[in-house]
Amino acid sequence: MPASRHSQRPRGSSGEARPSAKESRAGRTSARAAAVPICEVHWLGRVEYGEASSLQRELAEVRAAGELPDTLLLLEHPPVYTTGKRNVGSNLRHPAEMLGAPLVVSDRGGDITFHGPGQLIAYPIIDLRGAGLGVVDYVRNLEEVIIRTLRDFGIESGLECGLTGVWIGSDKIAAIGVRVRRLGGAGGAWVTTHGLAVNVDVDLGWFEHIVPCGIADRGVTSMKKELGNAPAFSEVADRLAEQFGEVFRREMRFARGITRAPRSAFV
Repeated sequence: MPASRHSQRPRGSSGEARPSAKESRAGRTSARAAAVPICEVHWLGRVEYGEASSLQRELAEVRAAGELPDTLLLLEHPPVYTTGKRNVGSNLRHPAEMLGAPLVVSDRGGDITFHGPGQLIAYPIIDLRGAGLGVVDYVRNLEEVIIRTLRDFGIESGLECGLTGVWIGSDKIAAIGVRVRRLGGAGGAWVTTHGLAVNVDVDLGWFEHIVPCGIADRGVTSMKKELGNAPAFSEVADRLAEQFGEVFRREMRFARGITRAPRSAFV
């Protein structure tokens, strides 16, 4: 019995069977999956704040030139207080020389905060133009990465209207301060530096010397305080990198060295 016409594939002018609609959709899906941009992840360990800032500036220039993929730096800082250029010193509870740690004026946005051991720092070096994001959406994405990461450890958190960062009730568990620069002239890339800080098991006593983020009626908390015991720092770093890939739709690749490529390879 001849096959019914519904069982026969449409054929092109060459006589070859054309793919079905289902196969075509699958092919497009595979092509999209293959085109997911790469984001390299680097665990730097404990790094001085000034050294990390210099590295970010260098990598931002290389990223803008298209010689580096989007990059996520994960690290800790030795004890340091940092503040944006506005209101320098206005949110100190004690004189700077009595803080017990250096006070650094940074080129990021935001007010004063503390960084130290037990706090996970993430510095994304990404091209916002290539990612199709504006600055506000970028910050919202960072907040979503943090919320998802905390949820992976059984901590429910959220946002506060008019305030950046991630909160549990009236206490901030993660701070965000970013800088976005156009590099390479008028047609250049908008590349991010600085980023986010998640309190894992940091000593919260350091925050008592300042008005954190310039918000006098709010407190700070940590994963250790919320859970009773802190999860392994490496596990938090791994989960944050994975959630970053999910939210920003990047293929996260853990790397040892900084990848350099011919100019414009990653534009």
